[in-house]
Amino acid sequence: MKVIFNSLVSTAALAVVGCVNLPVDDTGDFSGEGIPAEVKTCTGCLEEQELSGELMLLVNTRLSNPGSNYTANFPIDGEGSFVGPALYLYDPLRVCDDGANGCRLAPLGNLWLDENIGALSVGDGSLERFTVRDLAWDSARGLWGLSFDALNDEWGLTALQVQDWRSTENHVVVDRYTFLPGPVDDASTDDCYWRQSLTGLGFVDGELYVGASGKPGNGLDAKGAVFSIPGGFIDEPGHCVFPNDRTLDPSYYACEPLCETVASFGDWLGIAGDITESVDGELVAMVSSEDEAAMPEDQNVLFTVDVAAGGEPVQTNVTVEGILAGRDVEGLARIGGVLYGVDPRGLVYAIIEPTAEAPTTWSVSVHDDLAPLFVDADESIRLRGATRVVVD
Repeated sequence: MKVIFNSLVSTAALAVVGCVNLPVDDTGDFSGEGIPAEVKTCTGCLEEQELSGELMLLVNTRLSNPGSNYTANFPIDGEGSFVGPALYLYDPLRVCDDGANGCRLAPLGNLWLDENIGALSVGDGSLERFTVRDLAWDSARGLWGLSFDALNDEWGLTALQVQDWRSTENHVVVDRYTFLPGPVDDASTDDCYWRQSLTGLGFVDGELYVGASGKPGNGLDAKGAVFSIPGGFIDEPGHCVFPNDRTLDPSYYACEPLCETVASFGDWLGIAGDITESVDGELVAMVSSEDEAAMPEDQNVLFTVDVAAGGEPVQTNVTVEGILAGRDVEGLARIGGVLYGVDPRGLVYAIIEPTAEAPTTWSVSVHDDLAPLFVDADESIRLRGATRVVVD
């Protein structure tokens, strides 16, 4: 539950941002207000955003203050507003003239964490640690993120608005809707609230799903899970004051529980990093283990879930071997019909999935390595999520 006390009084809730309009227009001119040079850590990628068509959108959650050791966003004004994690567009199919891969990756801008998220959040300093953990895009329902407020220890959903998909200087607008708190076994408490680690977000057949790892939370078992989000909320998101929040923040909590459990994994199994759509239209997720007894901890395995039928998760033959600690395949996106995965250090995998016609045909291979495009892979890159977008 939100516990930060602040004496600031918010006079009005800010307007809700609607779905992202992907076609390029003339809005969002930030000339003279560019992204601070201190947070630009990609030095080998494109200087201009010239990529188009079917692309991967990546979020770099290595928080943006270069002196913070991953603990703080970069201050905009010294009064509680911050430059947050960066977004990048990536074309895994583009061939560079120099034989390298710098022409495949372009910065899109950074999350802009200011009073649009709420005056109380600016005033209490919590935006310094705010981040977006994963991304999901749908042509009709826009761009969404899975957020974490570290200061208040609360997860939520974010509606994200990119003003100009041809710019590298976007101040990406963020609207945050925190999952409702309460007792673990209370029906009014959001199913996602007490989860220790929410790791995946993705649209499947136009519906949004959230994934949790197999780590136990307070009062919860160690079974990972998949949750559905109501389409009505995605189309018309809104905030409500939570009565037990002593700050009475009008721009913080969602109005009702959003997550509904649709599938659970076995003990110590859960979503490693992302959810997307399989070639057959089912939900597909990369799964990892927190215990060797459940599954080898150095593997990521692709599972499918028939969410429409409420079926149990089913393991496929697709296995990524030799996963090091902290290097789970945390982003998934299907580009040109091929499923690509990316780990936090920018290692990109091409994944050939089994199909009904070829149920035993599958492969996983390293496709690309984005780490050399950054100033320092140890300090500059933590890719935690990916999604497919189409840029006109």
